[in-house]
Amino acid sequence: MVEIRMRRYKVLVVSDSHGRYGNLQLAIEREMPFDVLVHCGDVEGYLELATGENPPYEVRVVKGNCDFGGRYPKEEEFRVGFFNIWATHGNLYNVKNELDLSTLKNAAKEKRADIVLFGHTHCSEIMRDEENNILLLNPGSIGESRFGNGNGTYATLKITDDYEVIPELKQL
Repeated sequence: MVEIRMRRYKVLVVSDSHGRYGNLQLAIEREMPFDVLVHCGDVEGYLELATGENPPYEVRVVKGNCDFGGRYPKEEEFRVGFFNIWATHGNLYNVKNELDLSTLKNAAKEKRADIVLFGHTHCSEIMRDEENNILLLNPGSIGESRFGNGNGTYATLKITDDYEVIPELKQL
């Protein structure tokens, strides 16, 4: 019998940079190498100023409430390994007003997401919807966090070859 093994992946997750490209560049430098950069909105400018024109990783960006024009989509659905990931800013799903994130969780369930990445609150958190087996991750704000010492926060997702997802919150 042939055993199929998944390769390992590392995902850098940021949100709410609000034009602070230096913080984003610092997180990128600290976490290299990684496979995917996901920005959960409120870029407020051009992400390429931090990533360069042809970065050695995949880039996924969604539109936040402070991103104007049609440069970025409102949400992204994609796969990393065997996992379905849904990225959204969160403002369209009432994440600032629902402590239980029920609107976001219901949308994730409809989309059959395994992992939800969102921002908007500037507060980093990891939650698990055990009933639906969904990981919810908010990296906080890479620009300026509302908690701790005010420095930017971000997150990484490590996906092991044993199909384990390991989220980690980090601070600049």
